[in-house]
Amino acid sequence: MQAATVQSDYQLAVSELPLPTMPEGGALIRVLGCGLCGSDLDKVVNTKAPPGSVLGHEIVGVIEALAPNGPTQWSVGDRLVSAHHVPCGTCHYCLSDSESMCRQFKSTNFAPGGFAQYLSLTRPHLEKTAFKVPSGITDAEASCVEPLACVLRGLRRATQSHQKSVAIVGLGFIGLMAAQVYQNQGSTVYGVDLAESRRQLAQSEGFVQKAFHPVQQLSEFKEVLTTETPTGQVDTVFLSVVNNKTLDLALELVRDGGNLIIFTSGPAGTSLDPSRLYFREINLITTYSPALLDLKNAADLVFNQKIRLQPLLSHELPLRDIQQGVALYQQGQAIKVFIRMDGASS
Repeated sequence: MQAATVQSDYQLAVSELPLPTMPEGGALIRVLGCGLCGSDLDKVVNTKAPPGSVLGHEIVGVIEALAPNGPTQWSVGDRLVSAHHVPCGTCHYCLSDSESMCRQFKSTNFAPGGFAQYLSLTRPHLEKTAFKVPSGITDAEASCVEPLACVLRGLRRATQSHQKSVAIVGLGFIGLMAAQVYQNQGSTVYGVDLAESRRQLAQSEGFVQKAFHPVQQLSEFKEVLTTETPTGQVDTVFLSVVNNKTLDLALELVRDGGNLIIFTSGPAGTSLDPSRLYFREINLITTYSPALLDLKNAADLVFNQKIRLQPLLSHELPLRDIQQGVALYQQGQAIKVFIRMDGASS
């Protein structure tokens, strides 16, 4: 089969690999496509993945073969999505709503990654993290279940009763999904992004009430907050771009006692003085990966079309052009890149 592997120069290129082995009680999946995630980009650009690795975890595929002792709710031909990590459900972390810290969670994965024509799913994947995709949902839309679940995890961990006003800093794929979820919950959502095209998209599609440049329009944004919020600041800042500048901005925008949700890691040297949180009693929330509840809720939102994904799915490329997808992100031209395994682009 063909798969995109990390090369020694940290480019992604198509290689020939053997078909994965059928796991006991599991399934062989023919991958239809896989979303290119910011974490995939980070592993390539910052040389974190070993050469030869197959990345990709936002998969949608079809069951090609089932082990004879597999779960009975699945059949050959079923289209599905699945998260790549599976918690054990019985350890202290799982029982404390910290499933993404479960040691089994961290050790499980697809074999190989999602940027391959085939992969294997274990029985625990089929039982806990996989969902059948309804016929009215496109492959690209279905692949959004896992990243949306990551968003839902962060929102769920925050102080829900204090999120009437929200600033989304970074109007990329994650930020625009978060904006829609917040709006569905009744929050007033403001967007912040350097790129005019993303601000226009967020406003024209109605994902945010208003959007601002973080430097050129910061004074204007603060004037709006003074008029429209009781404190002149927002209850929650959702930070999908993390560096020293965005952290400073977030602390300017969030009210005392509010929420700061950090969705991603920052570059080396990024720092946050704890006293800036302590004296203002800012709730610091991080979201690394979803729990099973978040996966279920994300599947419900996607499959019942409760958030709009098509405006966010900016590029669809065949597997052979996956490095072009990386370049589109680096150049700021892509909101979301979906990689098709059948070799056809559209």
